[in-house]
Amino acid sequence: MGITANLFVNQKGSTTALKQPKEVGYYSRTQQEEYLLNDDVNLRYYYLPDSDLDKGVDLSAGVNKFRDVAAGFQDRCSLRGLLESVMDAEKKKNKKTVADIITFRGIMSKLIRTSMEPPTFNHVDLRIVSFDGQLFIKDVSDNNNKKTGEKPSTGNTNRQQLDTYSGYKFEGVSTLSQPLPFVERVVVEKRPKKILNNGDEYITVVRTGVSNCKMILGAEVDCIYDFKEEGKDNLKHYTELKCSKQISTTADVARFEKKLFRAWLQCFLVGVPRIIYGFRDDRYMLKTIEEFSTEEVPVILKANNPQLGQACLDSIKWYGLFAEWLLKIIPRDEENVDNIRAFSLVFENNHLRLAEIEESHPEYEQLVNGDTILSTEFRDWRKSLHQAESS
Repeated sequence: MGITANLFVNQKGSTTALKQPKEVGYYSRTQQEEYLLNDDVNLRYYYLPDSDLDKGVDLSAGVNKFRDVAAGFQDRCSLRGLLESVMDAEKKKNKKTVADIITFRGIMSKLIRTSMEPPTFNHVDLRIVSFDGQLFIKDVSDNNNKKTGEKPSTGNTNRQQLDTYSGYKFEGVSTLSQPLPFVERVVVEKRPKKILNNGDEYITVVRTGVSNCKMILGAEVDCIYDFKEEGKDNLKHYTELKCSKQISTTADVARFEKKLFRAWLQCFLVGVPRIIYGFRDDRYMLKTIEEFSTEEVPVILKANNPQLGQACLDSIKWYGLFAEWLLKIIPRDEENVDNIRAFSLVFENNHLRLAEIEESHPEYEQLVNGDTILSTEFRDWRKSLHQAESS
């Protein structure tokens, strides 16, 4: 009988001990589903002067030309780039990365929000592989789009699709592929006409953790705010871009505060210090820009909504509780690299349900011996490290 366990999401942890996030690598993902290690070709640079707002920026323009290339990816949630980045760092030091959990920031954010949001929002469908003393977690659901889970369509568009597209459009009109001095004026001015896609991404790889749990998290980065320091940790230069409807009613305030909490959680988990919001009207015209410091968001929320302000602290405590629970329940064999075990983690009835996937399960072979989570190259590399240590 395999391992099974439940964790009720209304429990409160006690730990608030967090490890300072540190960037340990990065890579770019292309529209062709290629992963370019130590390549910042898809890193963007923020540039949106106030004078552009006076020109009238339509955040719905081009929605029918949007290229949803990610929908055609063979594996939208692949850990390949993240594992290649980990492997690259290990080869340079000839030493295994110190970590208990290796996954993406979005997965941890989703798990934390299970304790903060109504059950209808909590679509958690994860697979976990225990290998070489570490846990590797992958999202296997189809609803993990970075903004809302809805994909812009090239057919008739509804308001929800326009809301989603406006986020991509805001990123498109407010960023450049290089720092401003290296970009021709015509390129800057033609940004509102650029056809957008959701295939190009830049991902930072961050070492962090909570309580006694050490983590490696991959996280998409929207842009650099000012400049990049070559060969150094650039977390302090990264910025999260968001787009929202203008605030004009009490209901708008409440909705925005919830959005701001989610943005804070995204940035907080990997140490991104800045959030920039573009506010649009009902016709999707960009009206104002506002910048928030990640570390000040809990203070802002607490002053206006004490309950939501408390949620920031509670989310950290839940984060620690979950991590400790997962490490306690799932065995991690550091001695035998051939001992690989697979688990599912889903949300149901106000709890997270962990269940071991046994050999008779149809997913077992691909999870344990296939490339669903761990690549053959990564498994072979770790085995070679063990062989070198024992020789």
